[in-house]
Formats: sequence, C-alpha cells, structure tokens
Amino acid sequence: MGKVHDSTGTAIINASVTLIADKDTIKIRTGEDGAFNYAKLKGVGVVVIITAPDYEADTALYSFDKNRQIDVGTVMLRPAYNVLKEVIVKSKPNPVKIMQDTVEFNAAAFRVIEGDNVADLIKQFQGVEVDDSYNMHFMGEDVVKIRVNGKDFFTSNVKDFLAKLPAEIVSKIQIIDDYGDLANFTGIKSGTSRKMLNVVTKPGMDRGDFGSFSVTAGTNKQIGTANELNIWKGEKQTGLGGMYMRQDNGAGQSENGGFSVNHRGKLREKGNFSFNYNTNQGNNDYLNEQAVETVSSIGTYYNNSVNQGKSSNSGHSLYSEFTARGDKTFLNGTVRLGYNQTQTHSNVLNRQSGVVKQDFNNLSNSSNRSPDIHAGFSLSGKTRKGKVLTAHLGFFRTAQYSSQLIRTQTLYYDQQNDQLLKDSVLSRNIEGRDVSKGFDFSTNYTLMLHKDSVKKSSSNMMFQYSMALTSAENTSATYVLDAPAVKYGFVDSLSAAFTSVFVKQAIGINYYYNAAKTRVLIGVTARPVILSNRYVYLNQRIHNNNFNYAPNFSYSRVINQGKTLSVSYNGDNNSPSPAQLQPVRNTQNLQNIVIGNPDLKSYFQHNVRADYRYAPVKTGISYFASANASATQNEIVQNVIIIPDTLGSYKQETRMENANGSWNANGNYSVTIPIQQNKHWITYDGNIGLSNRVVFVNNTRYFNKGVDISQTISGHVNLKKLNLSGKLNYTRSSNNNINGVLSRAGAGMPVMLNPGQFASTSFYTSQRVTAEARGRMRLENFGFDADASYTYSANTNADVANGNRYLTTIALGLKSDVTLKKRFNMSVAASKRINTGYALANTNPFLLGFTVAYQMLKNRNLRLGITGSDLLAQGNLVARQVYGNSIIDSRNNVVTRVFTLGAWYNVSNFGKGGRHIRVDPD
Repeated sequence: MGKVHDSTGTAIINASVTLIADKDTIKIRTGEDGAFNYAKLKGVGVVVIITAPDYEADTALYSFDKNRQIDVGTVMLRPAYNVLKEVIVKSKPNPVKIMQDTVEFNAAAFRVIEGDNVADLIKQFQGVEVDDSYNMHFMGEDVVKIRVNGKDFFTSNVKDFLAKLPAEIVSKIQIIDDYGDLANFTGIKSGTSRKMLNVVTKPGMDRGDFGSFSVTAGTNKQIGTANELNIWKGEKQTGLGGMYMRQDNGAGQSENGGFSVNHRGKLREKGNFSFNYNTNQGNNDYLNEQAVETVSSIGTYYNNSVNQGKSSNSGHSLYSEFTARGDKTFLNGTVRLGYNQTQTHSNVLNRQSGVVKQDFNNLSNSSNRSPDIHAGFSLSGKTRKGKVLTAHLGFFRTAQYSSQLIRTQTLYYDQQNDQLLKDSVLSRNIEGRDVSKGFDFSTNYTLMLHKDSVKKSSSNMMFQYSMALTSAENTSATYVLDAPAVKYGFVDSLSAAFTSVFVKQAIGINYYYNAAKTRVLIGVTARPVILSNRYVYLNQRIHNNNFNYAPNFSYSRVINQGKTLSVSYNGDNNSPSPAQLQPVRNTQNLQNIVIGNPDLKSYFQHNVRADYRYAPVKTGISYFASANASATQNEIVQNVIIIPDTLGSYKQETRMENANGSWNANGNYSVTIPIQQNKHWITYDGNIGLSNRVVFVNNTRYFNKGVDISQTISGHVNLKKLNLSGKLNYTRSSNNNINGVLSRAGAGMPVMLNPGQFASTSFYTSQRVTAEARGRMRLENFGFDADASYTYSANTNADVANGNRYLTTIALGLKSDVTLKKRFNMSVAASKRINTGYALANTNPFLLGFTVAYQMLKNRNLRLGITGSDLLAQGNLVARQVYGNSIIDSRNNVVTRVFTLGAWYNVSNFGKGGRHIRVDPD
C-alpha cells in the first residue's frame, strides 16, 4: 500500500501502479486520495513502477516485513521533462493549465532574458500583478506564501524571493488555493483558502547558494553595508542577513541596522522544523508636508501641515515551527515571540482655512513597548475506515505599554477679518497599559459515510467545535497640566480603566462529498458570543451576549479538461471591541473627540464568492473570472457630530452606532489571446464593483452608493532579443470604501486618520486614464530599457462649486547599459516627469543618473563602481491620494542627488554543479 502525490503535495488520481512479484505482474490505479493497495502477493520482494501523464516514472524495489506487508509511504512524482532528439518543435507548449485548485503556468511558453528574475517571469502571467515592492496578487487576492517543489521555502514570504531567484531555473509556476497542511493530510478541503505560490524547478535545480554583499559610501554622509547569504540544499535551507546604513536623509540623520537568521531542515524521515529570528534598530529624523482639501456638510476647508520630528525603534522577533507527519498522524507546533519598542518626538503645525480658519500646533513625545507571545499545537489522526480526529490548542499574551506627553496650542480667529481671538494651550500626559491574554481550542471529528473505489468518490460527516477566550486589562490615565501650580493633575473623566472577558464559540456540522471532479460541502454553524466589560472608574459592568447561526456551502467542479467552477458562502460574527464600547471621552485629538457606545451589538457578515477558469488546450486562449459579494448586519459605523463653538469654529465628536444596509459586490475577469504560437499575446482585464455604504452625520443616516470600474487592455511582443509591451487603462473609483477606518494610538484608543474626512454625505469620484509603453533589448554587450507613460486623473465632487480637481502626469524614461572588453560596464538612466494640478508647489523634474563599474573574478561576481543619482538635483517626492471626501497632496523631504562609491559581490549559483546564473538588479 502507499500514496502518490505531486511536488505540491496534491494527490495524483488514476496513476498507473505496476506490481511485479516473482512471475506475477499486477496493474492497479490510485484512488481519489492518491492511495493504492493490493493483497496476496508472493515472493520476498516487489518491484513497484508508478507512472502518470506529464510526470517522471518512479521505480523501486521493496521487501516484505515480518507481517508480510509492504508500506511504500508517499511517493512524490516530479514533472516530466522529455528531451527529444532530432525533432524540431515549431510551437510552444500551452502556457496555462487549469486544475481544480491550481492554475499552472508553463515557463517555457514565456520569454525570459538572461538576468531575469522570477518576478520578471511572473509579470507576464494572466491575472497576476507584481508591484515594485514584490507584493503579488492573483485576480484581486494576495498571494501570501511561497513554496518550491511543494516544500516550504526559507521564510515562506513571497516578496523575499521573487527578485532573488533566477527565472532560468523555473519549469512551472503554480498558484494554488491552499487550505493548509492539515487539509492536505486529511484530504478534506474546507474553510477559507488562501493563495499560495509554488515554484517547480527544472531537474537538479532544487539547490543553490544565492545572496549578495556590499559596502558603500556616499556624498550624503552615507556609509553602509548590506549582506545576505542563502544556502539551499533541497529541504535543508539556511539564510543569514545583516545590514547597517547611516546617511543624511534630507531631514537630518538616518541610522538603521538589522540582523536575521533562518533555518529549515528535516525532522526524522517525514517531519521538518524551522526557525526565523530578526532584530532591527533605527533612528530617523523626518520632515514632510501635506495639503488637504476636505469637503464636509458645513463646507470646504483646507489644511496645510508640516510634520517634523525624529523617531527611534528597536525590535526582536522569533518564529519557530515543527511538523511531524506519518501515514496516520500529523503533528504541528508553532511558537512566535516578539518585542518592539518605539520613541517619537514630533512637532506638527496645521494651518486651516476655508469655511473655518484655525491653527494648531501639536508637540508630542511618546514611547511604546509591546512584548507578545503566541504558541499553538495541532494533532490529527486517522484510521483505515476513514475516521479522522483533529485537535488544536493555542495560547497568547500581548501587551502594550505607552506614555504620551502632548502639548496642543489652538489659535482661534475671527472668521470675518482673520483677527486672532484666543490662544489656547492644553498639556496632557497619558499613561496607558493594555494587556490581553487567552487561549483557543478546536476539534474536528470526521466520519466516513461511504467510499466507492470504482467511481473514486467518498462522503463524510464532519462535527466541529471551537472556542476562543480572551481576557483583557486596559488602563488609560490622563493627567492635565495645571499651569499656575506647574503640576499635572489626574482627570478621571478623561481616563479609563476596564477589564473584559470575551468568549467566542462555534459549533458546526457539515456534509462533505469528494469525487474525481466534484467537491461539495454543506452544513450549518452556530456561533454564541459572550462579552463582559467592567469599567472601574464608572463602577459599571456591561454585558454583550449574542447568538448567530449561518449555513456553510462550497462547491467545486472540474467541468472538463481545463475548465473549473467553484462557489462558496460563509458567515461570521464579531463583537465590538472594548474601545468601541467604552463610554469614556478620548481627547487625544481635541478636534475629534471619540466616545464609545456600551449598547453596541455584535455584527454579522455574509460572504459569497465564485471563480470560473477555462484554458482550452487547442486554442491557448485562457479565461479567468471571479466574483464576490458581502453584506453586514449591525455594522459598527461612526456617527460624526459637528459641534460649533463660541468662537465661530467647529469641533467633531465621533460616536459608534449599529446600522444595516452596507453591502458590496465585485467582479474580476481576464482574457488572454496568444498570437503566433504564443510568441505574442493580448490580454483584456476588467473589474466592476458596486457598493452601498452607511454614513452617519449629525445623528442622521445616509446611504452612499458607489460604482468602481477598471478596464485594461495590454499587449506583449516577444522577439529574440527584444521585448515590447503596452497598456491602456481606465479606472473609476467612488472612494467610499473607507467607512470605519481607524488607527490605534496610546492605550489602544481609536483616533481618526484625517479629522473631518467622514463628516460628509458625498465623497470624491476619481477617474484616471493611463497609457504605458515599454521596451527591453538585450544583446551580448549592450542593453536598454525604455518606458513612457501618460496619466490623466480627475477628482470630482458634485456638492462643491468648481469641485473638479485635475492632475496630469507625463513620464518618460530611458536606461541603457554597455559592457566594454567584458569587464567595464557603464549605464545611464534618465527620466522626465511633467506634473500639473498639485496643491503643493512642485517642479517638473528631469532625473539623470549613471553607473560606472569594473567587474572582476571568473563570473564577474565582484563589481567596483561609482553611482550618481539625480545629477541635476530636481527630485521631489510629490504624491496625491484621495480618501473619501479628502484630497491629500504630500511631499517628503529627502536628499536625491547622491554620489556613491561601492563594492558589490553577488552569489548566484544553482544546480548540483553550482552553475553561476546571473540575476540582474531591478
């Protein structure tokens, strides 16, 4: 007996298993879980030959044990790579393969150039986006984990490795709907999946050493080093990293350093363990400015602010995990420890004009410490009759200790003649302590109802129970300066002290059916919630208990080869946070005082999702579509009350309310048409979203409807040495998808991100048109990258006279490099931006930079060179963001013209022989 899986850990159904014992030859097939079994074999040993389409065959000799049994365990088949002799292949392989939980891209169907990394390859895939920070998204969902050949890879963080691994080692890229390791063990895929990236390497390329070492010094008082080395030998992986950088950042001095180490290895035969430790420390001066235009129910006001200060931070984190896997048992344990400490000194000057003229000057000093610990253990066992029992136990403790000294100066003016009426100063010291601890427990019992080996189907009943208990202690003590007495006095009306106990449970029963092409789950889950809060200063206890239930449903089917459909529904309820319930005035922002509501009810969210994928083999055309919708009952929203004061100005008071009526629906679709045997292709991507948001202003409820649209058509032309691409995009956003956005400060109290941004019943509508073109050429000693883009955006608000705000950006870029006598490398980069429409003063920068380097050693791994950036000193980091009813233009003060002298050593060796494969920096 045994099982057959592929490199992702997914069972291979209907694989051929040939058993040769003495003179007998028996052929059988694997079932729906990849398992095979046969009795009554003769002889002292058996030769087992396993074959499956698109996979390499596996052949091995096994001997009987003393009980006349043979258990071959789990056999992993690797993808097949056939080398054809004297055959001319005139067409590329099909670029996309659709399976039930996997979308597979064949790297051989896409054009990569020497020096490309994995990100350069993935950016060509349909429905996939990789941004400049290497965050990866597939059809609107984040891709959160990376594996290589189905095994966990170093830190498992996607963005850590997209730029470091060469595209040349890749055979296939798979994007998998991952239900977790436990689901792979039990074969029952229930719950919510997450997107995982699996890189399948070419034969022998599952090992290597890669990283880089550098030392630099620059004209901006820069001195630094950055070093990283990763040693990869299949499942044994070790990574080391360390950096230090000190420089003048334009606002003052910046000094940052850090160190990391991670290791992953095997634990006995079928287990593994890993740990990851990181530490960092930094001290940074900063200076930035903002121009904010906000439309509210009382009119339009403008706020220009300058924020200057310094911050320091230090942190430690340790994560460790082990897994022990057997044919009948699965054990997993994790431990996460963390400690972070920050100190900030800031001086913020705000000048407000428009419907209200008022100035603020906030001076604050704050410090925070936050230790935390999390641990969890899971155990699962199954029997031959299909019974499965799983259990999980976890616990945690998190804490935040804070201290804030805030001095707020408010200048009131006569709104008619701008004459100063009052200069008010308030100094406060806020001491906070927020400690939460608790544990969670869950268990799942699965009973097999039937199993049909012929039809390769089975059905199960699942009984689930989970419970999470959290106990919290929160103290926020406010002391106000008594100027005549020159001392701080405790103010109980501005202080809070409470304890809370939160118990969340779930009890569910589900029916699960699994066949070769169909998977169905249907059931119901009840969720009782108990929340008890005790407010010490008020001598008051608040209970908030709720009971909700909702059906669970998921359906997944392989309609035919290359065509899949999946639909799911789930519901979940959550109780309000202690801060939302607390009936105490939070005055950290004097212009927006926040008060909790002890009568809040828990909220319940309904979620529906559907996915359709189709990639016919003959045409090569691929179609992706997904849709999701959600609606919230008793949603917790903010009620913004505008209060005029006696000096002609206004303040806001934000309270919490329950409301019904919020919903949103979103659809994504993508079609790719290959041209000339997959050498070129055209892609059409689209997104349409509808939403209805509840807004409270002055105790009155409003509904804000929104329509969001994004349409993109792009094309790629891949020649032997030249790649060309172009894109045209139109985007429309209602900017109303921000209700309930809060930040946490001090002792966990909510503070508005932008005072006033919710005090409106009408938000800005943004429209943007973007056209982009890019070309890449790579010759033996010469290469260039050229790009051009045009962006036009308009932000409109129907409730504002002359409410159109336009922004136009034209950007042109060119980068070329040349290598002389195989060792000297010179490159020049130039870009020009033309901006119109910003509220902040800005130039239209022409950025010019260069690099001259000499390459040394056998593989030219070592580079000595000098780099110059922004030679004309025209750089300005101006950006625009639109949040609800506010338009925010911002700029950070940084040094842009810098000359850097450095040495860089690159390690990039892969395969059993350690062949050097170049990976160019982006």
